[in-house]
Amino acid sequence: RRKLRKMRSNLVKGVQQKPRIVIYKSNRYLSVQAIDDNQGHTMVAASTADFNQINTKFRKSKAWAQKLVEAMSIKLKKTGINQIVFDRNGYLYHGKIKIFCETMRQFGIQF
Repeated sequence: RRKLRKMRSNLVKGVQQKPRIVIYKSNRYLSVQAIDDNQGHTMVAASTADFNQINTKFRKSKAWAQKLVEAMSIKLKKTGINQIVFDRNGYLYHGKIKIFCETMRQFGIQF
């Protein structure tokens, strides 16, 4: 996976108008960042660890991925971003990653 990440990071670049969205899956949580590669800083970030609704230990199911998209799309639209470049970070495009992308498209974010 490290080799895939390194190869993809050279191909996928984001700018301020069209940032790179990177998803990360830890053992417990999902996290997403919108990164401007020209300036090298994170513009917007969201994580399932930020949700204080339920006292569940693990927040990385498909339902939590959809909730993460809701939070991220609201933050993106507040900053005026409607187009993104998606970096799947070496993960296969199925399961939570696929649900994340499809739900982002439903919220009006273009890839």
